[in-house]
Amino acid sequence: MNSSEQIQIERKDMNKQGTSRRKFKMIHSNFDILNNPWWKNAYDERDVDYFISSIKHLQHIILLSFSDHENDELLWKGYLDLHHERYLLECISSECYVDLTSEFVQLFDRSSYLVKKVLNLHDAITSIFPSTFFPNLSIDNFTPSLAQQLNQYICDGLTVDAGRYRLNYVKPAGENYVYMAPYLIEDHMNELFHQCQEKFRKENLQLEEAVKFGACFYTHFLNIHPFTNGNGRVARLLLSYLLSKFTAVPFSLYIGTKTRDVCLQCLRESRSFTPNALATLILESIYLTSYKICSVMDLDITITL
Repeated sequence: MNSSEQIQIERKDMNKQGTSRRKFKMIHSNFDILNNPWWKNAYDERDVDYFISSIKHLQHIILLSFSDHENDELLWKGYLDLHHERYLLECISSECYVDLTSEFVQLFDRSSYLVKKVLNLHDAITSIFPSTFFPNLSIDNFTPSLAQQLNQYICDGLTVDAGRYRLNYVKPAGENYVYMAPYLIEDHMNELFHQCQEKFRKENLQLEEAVKFGACFYTHFLNIHPFTNGNGRVARLLLSYLLSKFTAVPFSLYIGTKTRDVCLQCLRESRSFTPNALATLILESIYLTSYKICSVMDLDITITL
């Protein structure tokens, strides 16, 4: 009996016994974002309110600049291309312990595994994010099929089951923890994306609550771990998709060479499904991304709006 047949039998047994998954609230905001996460330096006095107000300020400056030069398509395309390059390098870097640069990647043979990962991620980014600031993508298209499409891009030529849900049990390296059973994946994915659509359709949704919703999604998606490979990269892209209304460009969850350790610890703590620290990491990453955009564009962030 192969893995696919075993999964079908387990799903049928679950339904017969009346033990199908009880729906519960995956996406919620009933927790506080941490003001003082463990990775924060003692001298850093910035808190949640600071990051929220600063993000709004920086993004307003970006929006004003965009409005002033809206017809200069080549200018904005150049900035967006530069950001997409930084985004994909930061995403790949966050899976290891080095800071990748485009020059470093170019040293590799184009058939190498690392270069293939970078090129695949670039294709995934351009497939869903239009060449514009503040894209505000439609929540109607936020579906499990989108996740499968992104995994198809990301794992093309790297795994034999790109875009398909995994059929085997898997666990994080070096941890006594097992991700969701394969026969539960499809059900949980459908429910997770359905709840996201409901929450992100909320009128007057504000940044802080949206970040909390995003942290819940990221936690559950990686706990489900639907694919054999590429789950982290898919999760980052989907998180940027969800928060596109509140970010000028996709953000990578990258905060430097410590990102991998910080993100993994945030995910371990969020297995209780209260992702306080993860929400802080998301908020800090959005701030850093907005700040870098202003720096690259040489925008005056000291002006009062």
